[in-house]
This record gives sequence, C-alpha cells and structure tokens, in this order.
Amino acid sequence: MKTTRRGFVKTLSLGTAMGMLGQSMVLNKATAQSRAAHASGVFDNGVMQLNQNESARGPGEKVLETIRQYTSKRVGRGYSPDHVNELRDALADYYGLNRDGVLLATGSTPLLEGAVHAFCSRGKPLVTATPTYATSANTARRHGIPVVDVVLDDSLSIDLEAMINASTGAGLVYFCNPNNPSGTVHGPAAVENFVRRIMAASPATRILIDEAYINYADPALMQSALPLVKEFPNVFITRSFSKAHGIAGLRVGYGLGHADTLDAIDRAWGMGDVNMLGAIAALTAFEDTAHLEWERQENAEIRAMVTGAFRDMGFMVPESQTNHLFVNLRRPAREFRTACLERNILVGRDFPPMENTHSRISLGSREEMSKAIEVFRSVLT
Repeated sequence: MKTTRRGFVKTLSLGTAMGMLGQSMVLNKATAQSRAAHASGVFDNGVMQLNQNESARGPGEKVLETIRQYTSKRVGRGYSPDHVNELRDALADYYGLNRDGVLLATGSTPLLEGAVHAFCSRGKPLVTATPTYATSANTARRHGIPVVDVVLDDSLSIDLEAMINASTGAGLVYFCNPNNPSGTVHGPAAVENFVRRIMAASPATRILIDEAYINYADPALMQSALPLVKEFPNVFITRSFSKAHGIAGLRVGYGLGHADTLDAIDRAWGMGDVNMLGAIAALTAFEDTAHLEWERQENAEIRAMVTGAFRDMGFMVPESQTNHLFVNLRRPAREFRTACLERNILVGRDFPPMENTHSRISLGSREEMSKAIEVFRSVLT
C-alpha cells in the first residue's frame, strides 16, 4: 500500500500517542507502587538503608503536623519563601549572633563547597583529616587545589597535633567533630587549644568546624565551638537539620560565624534556596528540644546495643558519639557490603585509606538493628 504524507503523519502520530500512552501507564504504575509503599511504611524496595547516616525515626510529630498544616496553595508562591527569615532570626537569637552571623543553605554541602572556593587556592591548600567527611576534599581536588591529608590516630580520632603542624599557610582547615566516619570526638579543651594554636601560627587561615552530628554526642564529652566562633572571625561552624532533627529530605543547613567570613562563602558559591516548607519544618524541629533529646537518647541506646554485638563477635569498634559506627571487620568493606546487600541491608561506602579493614554502618531503628545484627552475625561468623 502506498503511504501518503498525510497517512505517514497520522501513523506517526498514532505511534507517538501509543508510545506516550505506554510511558504514561508505566509512570502511573510506578507512582502507584511508590504511593502504596509509602502508605504501608515499606521504602527503598525493602532494602534496609544503613548507609547515609539519616535518622531512621525521621522528624518528631510536631514537625510532621507543621508540614501538614503549612502544605497549602501558598506553596505556589514560593519564590520569596515564607519562614526563611524567621528561621534565620531564631538561629541568630538562640546562638547570640547578629542576623548576618547565620548563613542558611540547602543542607551543609553548599557551605563546605563554598568555603573551599572562598578560601583555598593552588597556593593555599586545604588541610583535612582522613578518613573524614569528604565534600571539602573532593571539591578541592576537582579544582586542582592541594589537599593535605592527616591520617587518624590509633584511636581513630582526628590527630589534632598533626593537623596543627600542617595548617601553617593553609587556606582552610576542615575539622569534623564528631568525626564521620569514625564517630570519635574531641572535648572543648582540646578544640580550644587546637584553634588558638592555629590562629597564632597562621592567622589568615580559616577553620571550618563541622558539627553536623553534635546532637547525638554526650554533652559531657563535647560542646559546641561557638565561643571560639565569637572570638575569632576566621573560625566558623556548619550544622545540618539532616541528622538528629530528621529532615534530610527537606535540605536545610546553616553556618555560624563572622559576617565577613559567611559573606565570602556566600559570594563564592551558591547556597541554594531554602524552601518555605523546609524553613518552617526546620524552625519547628529546632524548637522541639524534647524530641531532640529523645532522639539522642534513643540513638545512644541503639548504638550501645550494636556496638556490644560487634565486640561480642570479636571486632574493634571505637567509641562513637554519632548515629553510625566504624567497625574494624578485618576485611574489605566491599566484601561486607556485598554480603549484606544480598540480605537486603545496605551499609556504607568505602572510606580510604581504611577501605580494606573498616566499614561504616549507620544506625537504624531498634527493630531494624535487631534484624541487622542477626545478618551481621551470619555474614561475619
């Protein structure tokens, strides 16, 4: 049969329409399955997520209720989002800072990236521990900025003395306290000595103290470095609502520091736009101190249970003050990760230079970790 131009177009249109219909049916099916999974409380295709250090319990009920209350047609007018200034003011008031001493961001990642762009160069290296949270180091390496790696000490704590010695002339020192992945902390006296010595020897160097996990730490063992931030313009803190506050999916983080330092970070790299639901959720979570304390205590009890299980199996686990453990399994993390995933548990990625011995395991709920311990036993013994 001869195919006319009109016939070809009609056939093409029908084929395109059928293709679009098929895609729509697939998408609708996937959406329905996703909604059904969320409604039943089953997520991630049944794989237990012990790899991202998120809160297994999520936010408190006050936060969830606030999100429901503020989810309205108003979200259609979010280019100048509500509650963002309110959140910034609340943080400034709580920490005793001027409003320009708080910089909001979509999580802490833009702050860490921005600090490298603002303060480091080929002649001003980044000094960081290893292993530690790698965003700052990865950012520097992508842009050809030298990175000085300081290996953790034998207790898997950040080697402050070596960091001090490496910091002269550095553009930025990245100090994660509590440290990710090791979970170890340094107390206020050690942190103060660390900051004062770097500032005395290299006053132009900036010091970024990442306190993302501080809400999980025992207050008797560590405290915020905020007094040092107020004393030294070149010292600043980053924090996140993604961990103990339980709203990682809403992407809210913040920096605390001198206005000139925060402004330099903001000008060097985009912080993203905190949205209105994220802002009101973060504000509610920040004010819900009772839930935050419950989350800390619940995590501490689960952490003790899992730590004890690994030690009973004969494995070394440093004292963690976070919602994750860094276990010396005496085997490559990749092998452990593969074996666990075959049993529907996903644990952390490699952390060089310790990827052939240690694995990071995020802490889930009590129920999750009770099941996970049995899997770990079957894999490791």
